[in-house]
Amino acid sequence: MRSFILRPFHAFAAALVLTLVALAAAPAHAQSGAAVIVNTETILTQSLAGRDMAQRLQAIQTQMQGELQPDQTWLQQEGQALAQARQGQTDEQVRANSQLVRRFEEFERRRQAFAQRLATLERDMQYTQLMARQEFNRQLTPIVREVMQARNAQIVVDRSTVLLANEGVDATQDVLRLMDERVRTINVTRQTAPAPQQPQQ
Repeated sequence: MRSFILRPFHAFAAALVLTLVALAAAPAHAQSGAAVIVNTETILTQSLAGRDMAQRLQAIQTQMQGELQPDQTWLQQEGQALAQARQGQTDEQVRANSQLVRRFEEFERRRQAFAQRLATLERDMQYTQLMARQEFNRQLTPIVREVMQARNAQIVVDRSTVLLANEGVDATQDVLRLMDERVRTINVTRQTAPAPQQPQQ
């Protein structure tokens, strides 16, 4: 049985790039460099808020996996038992055994239900991650803007998009320090994903 996992933090970091680039420009009379750099992956993985968010998401994932565990265990055990029960029998002999047929039918019914439940929880987990990321961005953006303005910069770019730059334009530690001072936790709640849209005919 497959299980779902949390998306890696670099997926969150990539989603922050557009947010940083889109921050409002500083006053036109600014004399310092036009841009500063922020390593969003560092903010996500090292900040108190980022670590708190990761822990809360992991707890939700663990809860979901616990909900799946009883059915997953039953399917594994029953699948093994059915394989042993039909060992040495032809298909005709299996079909003639009404009790065994009912067991196979019940196994298939529960297998399909489990697959549907797993897919639903995977969507819920992805949507929960998305909402958590949006809350993280909401808390981070004003701090990044404050650092940008303090440095008289006109734009903020993510480290992952930069080929070469002087160390002095990297504002990651400034953002990290302010983030840890002001935002220590992120509100993360388990979400129910919207129903997938049906393809139009």
